[in-house]
Amino acid sequence: MTVPSPQYAALYQATIEEAASGGAAIMGKLVVAVRKSVHARVGTARDFREREVHEESLKLLSAQEPELRVQYPQALLAAFSGPVLSTKATVLSMAEVQFDQLELMDEVQVQESVTMARAQQMAMLAAEASLTELNTLICATLGLATVRPERNPLRPDVYLQALKLVVERAPVPAAVRLDWLTTMGVALGAELRELYTRLAERMRAEGVVAAGYAVVPTPGGGGAGKAQPSSPQGGMPGSTEREAHIAAELATRRAADPALLTLDRLRKLLSGELDGQGKPHRVAAFAQQFAREFEGEALLAPQTPQDGGFAATVPAAFEALTEMKQVDRVVQRLEQRRSAPVRVAEAGAVQLACEAIRRSASGVAQALSLEVVNLMVDNIARDPRLLVPVQELVRSLEPALMRLALVDPRVFTDKTHAARGLVQEVTHRSLAFATEQTTGFVGFYQEVRDAVAPLTEMAVQGPEPFEVVLAQLRASWDAAAQAQEASRAQAVKALQRAEQRNLLAEKIAREIDSHPDAAQVPEVVIAFLCGPWAQVVANARLQGGTGSSAADKYQALISAMLWSAHPELARTNVTKLTRLVPLLISTLREGLDSIRYPATKTSVFLEALMGLHQHIFRSAAKPASAPAAVLAEASAHVNKLRPVEDGDPWVAPEEARDSNFIELPETQEAQVSETVAPVAAQPVPQAATALSGGVLPLGSWVELLTHGEWVRTQLTWASPHGTLFLFTSVYGTTQSMTRRTHDKLVLAGQLRLISGQPVVDGALDAVAQQAMRNSLDSTL
Repeated sequence: MTVPSPQYAALYQATIEEAASGGAAIMGKLVVAVRKSVHARVGTARDFREREVHEESLKLLSAQEPELRVQYPQALLAAFSGPVLSTKATVLSMAEVQFDQLELMDEVQVQESVTMARAQQMAMLAAEASLTELNTLICATLGLATVRPERNPLRPDVYLQALKLVVERAPVPAAVRLDWLTTMGVALGAELRELYTRLAERMRAEGVVAAGYAVVPTPGGGGAGKAQPSSPQGGMPGSTEREAHIAAELATRRAADPALLTLDRLRKLLSGELDGQGKPHRVAAFAQQFAREFEGEALLAPQTPQDGGFAATVPAAFEALTEMKQVDRVVQRLEQRRSAPVRVAEAGAVQLACEAIRRSASGVAQALSLEVVNLMVDNIARDPRLLVPVQELVRSLEPALMRLALVDPRVFTDKTHAARGLVQEVTHRSLAFATEQTTGFVGFYQEVRDAVAPLTEMAVQGPEPFEVVLAQLRASWDAAAQAQEASRAQAVKALQRAEQRNLLAEKIAREIDSHPDAAQVPEVVIAFLCGPWAQVVANARLQGGTGSSAADKYQALISAMLWSAHPELARTNVTKLTRLVPLLISTLREGLDSIRYPATKTSVFLEALMGLHQHIFRSAAKPASAPAAVLAEASAHVNKLRPVEDGDPWVAPEEARDSNFIELPETQEAQVSETVAPVAAQPVPQAATALSGGVLPLGSWVELLTHGEWVRTQLTWASPHGTLFLFTSVYGTTQSMTRRTHDKLVLAGQLRLISGQPVVDGALDAVAQQAMRNSLDSTL
């Protein structure tokens, strides 16, 4: 839950409650918009059945309106106070659409996703200026120095999530619900614009000073950046012109092609449902041409399937294009290819081979399968993260992949398919090299090029040739990796031991902190016992078992230490304290040596402890504490109570050496602890993007700034609790860090993500996201 700044706590809460309670009025206006839209369609209905559907929708709307008005404010308040629990209510943005998700979605879910994405787009367009101003004020009430729009709980997507959740609860048919959401989502933008403006005026009247916008580093700028307006009172200009431009562009598209072949029409065309329905002449004529050229006259009458892989069911390629709503684009390209001769002078060898394979396609299924291959290869070959030779290598594989698609549609749906695995392995491993001049790239490229060369001319009849090439390359790569595996395994073992010890130390620290005498003991002693000494006890238990003599001895010291530092207890028995102190000192040194605790930090604490004991010895009336400077210095050298939970486990010197552990100097920790430090004055590659937090997927390639140079390395291991990370370069060198160090390096601009997702998956996701944009264009 978002916590406001104490200065503005009351105002923030009042703003949230006002926005939530206003949900009833907003819902009332959304219902009016739906009623007006449906009434208009009743008047223009072409037949009785269509009119009856609209009239039934109006009746349901009137019946559900009171409940919708009641539930929407409640859903908004819940959404403002925390995450929406229903995953069904999540608004899927264009950037979040994933190719593999589409296979799990039915037609209604796809339509709802497009509807909600369109609504979010329209709401942002309508409310952009007022939202920009409100963001600065909300962030100010949260105590943020710079604007972070995602921290504003009144964002349009939150309103849409709540709206979808409430409408989904209404007991109405799915088609009616989708129709309501379509109209409500568009109408919501205007209501939010008015709400945001009113709330911003109220907050300014209360004296809220707007937060500023952070400086955003620009690629290649050497750390320089472009600053957003720090006080955008007038909002972001140009929203009206932008809205008009978008509307004009969409109108131009529709005018240019009034008979756009949509997904639904193509489905009906292929199933014969369009016959005799009076569709536009161009569509009907193309339907006949499509049937003649791709299926022959046999499409018009059932026959025995000749190719069980394609004719028995709709191929995976067609399913992918269907869900992605790319069919219109594909069919237009097929029509153009059939009517235009190949210009040999302009076509390269790969293009000629691809064109020949396309012309050999014997049916709709095969033709569409080839188009999916083309879309996938095109996206991969245009990926800016890939070096140019790798892009060209992927292009050269297109004919082989097309031949495979003619006989094996599993290449689109099976992530473990050899062909998909081959492209994935080659592209992902190539990310280890920042430039063509990077040591090792030439050998890598030549080996891959020689291995895949036979595929370009081979008559592919199945996945077997790809399996052979992939196995050959993997064997070579594995052999090279074996020489590096020993050092990596040693690093992993050290980090595993570190996290295991820290988990146990955290448990021991909680027991110490809950001891009855802990509250009466100086903080420096408690901090030491919960930090370094908890590590000592945990290490002894892991090495010798819970009942070992070392573990028992170190555990017993905890009670003795608490007694000796207690201002009331130790003062009453100075003789006992005199005998105890030498034993304490010797046991402390022995235990700290067992974990190789730095000698300088040991000396600092022992000095503070001796100061405490000396004051007890000299005290006659009441105990005195050690000087504040001594205690503060000692406290600065101990760990926190929750190293694992805080993502900052303590790593022993030997473990740090074995894993090449990165530990930020205290001066650098201070520089990046609260604010984002400027990005190092180094050119930022186009392919590199900043990490924005969250869990870094295994296999991700990153660039790390070390000794003034960017080093490309891969996340090869993460501890089970996500507190320690191990990175390995293409040369086998390792570097490890805690989650806290990782986050601080990201904030400082010294760690940036190159690729957190397999290239092939990213290419397919890009196709799905483009499909979502196409769907929005066609529905706007």
